Amino acid sequence: MDVADALRVLGLSAAPDWSDVRAAHRRAIVRTHPDAGGSAGDAARVNQAFDLLRKISGDGERPIRGGAPAPPTAPVPGPRSTCPDQLIADDDPVELLLRMADAAHEVGEVVFVDPHDGMLEVIVGDPPGVGQLTATVDEATPDGVPVSFTLEPLGIAPAPSIHEIVEELMALVRRRRRSAPRRSPEAGESPR
Repeated sequence: MDVADALRVLGLSAAPDWSDVRAAHRRAIVRTHPDAGGSAGDAARVNQAFDLLRKISGDGERPIRGGAPAPPTAPVPGPRSTCPDQLIADDDPVELLLRMADAAHEVGEVVFVDPHDGMLEVIVGDPPGVGQLTATVDEATPDGVPVSFTLEPLGIAPAPSIHEIVEELMALVRRRRRSAPRRSPEAGESPR
């Protein structure tokens, strides 16, 4: 999700002020919340849009740009960057994604996790050099679990290096895997 998508999800036009963003979020979450007849997926998307706008605006301290072309004096963010796919020695894509989501809290702000579709989105960097890291975890193969990464710049300055962020994230994931004992139920024992 980029800024234009977030604005669209909340029903806002380009360059809204922070009070408009907060009011639009409240209206949208009331409309999409499962308790009001909406769906959990729609409500999550509304919250994801709000979280993205909150992060890139510094909780409303900076103007939100991105729904419309930037003024000619503003630097243009760089293109989306990718990292070569990685093959992680693991046999459970869902557990790998959840470990990645847990570790991602140390490298940025987790804004979306979908274990069913194998997707993780994290806002990384510090304004004005903010980006959205998207990790896609595929089905396990005999050699491991393939993971691909992209980094979409969101700020007006270049986003952090995708290679450095992926390296840091995967080092944290490896540490968590080594430190978390894998326990399987004994014969006759039921899982709790």
